[in-house]
Parts: sequence; C-alpha cells; structure tokens
Amino acid sequence: MGNSARSNYRETASLHITVGNLSPRLLTNVVVQWAVVKKAVARDSRAKPVVYGARETITLKPIDEKSIETPLIEVEGRSDQNVGRSSGEVFRGHAVQVLIGTNVVAEELLPTTLKVSFKNLQPVPKPPPSE
Repeated sequence: MGNSARSNYRETASLHITVGNLSPRLLTNVVVQWAVVKKAVARDSRAKPVVYGARETITLKPIDEKSIETPLIEVEGRSDQNVGRSSGEVFRGHAVQVLIGTNVVAEELLPTTLKVSFKNLQPVPKPPPSE
C-alpha cells in the first residue's frame, strides 16, 4: 500500500441577492429568505444537513431594486487524495425565496434537487475574533 496525500481545506460562501420591482407601484412587506446548506462528511450517510439562513422584509419603490449580502459561512475539513473529502463539512447548496404575502414570486434552488425548509433556519455562526 502506498501513502496517500492528505490536506486540510477551508471554503467560504456568501450570497449576493438582488430583488427588483419593475412595476409602477410600491411593494411593501416583500420577504426575502435565504439559506445555505452544509453537511458533515461522514461515513454515516444519515448525517443531517445544517441549514443556515435568515429572513428580511423589505419595501421596494416603483422601478427600484435592493441588494442583500449574506454573511460568510465557512466549511472546513480534511481531504484525502484517494477518497476525496474524508472529514469535516461540505456545502450542499443554497436556496432563495422572495414572497409577497404568502405567495412565492421568485425562487432559486442550487442544485435544483435541493429541499430546504425555511421554517427552522439556524443563525449564521459569528466568525472567531482575528488575532
């Protein structure tokens, strides 16, 4: 048996969401909800993903747009040349929904097979203080 090369990895993700109003009327109580999904790398495939995210309510003037920049979310772990990521966490995808009232008026899921419940979003962990 040969030696296998191992290395540590660290990745971050953040979403830049732009919501626009192309109509000539004011839109109030527009809800933007977003989620980033990460999962522990484990031999046990029953490990549940963790869904970090938030909701924000905005008002859009006629022919207006607003941008939302989400906080950075980090994954890290260890990678093995022969098996890929062998421990730690990986990103599974993200989801964004825009609602007016209870109607979903726009949605993005990447990958498209991603299933996200926006009911129990975890707050994004605060980064450790820099030294």
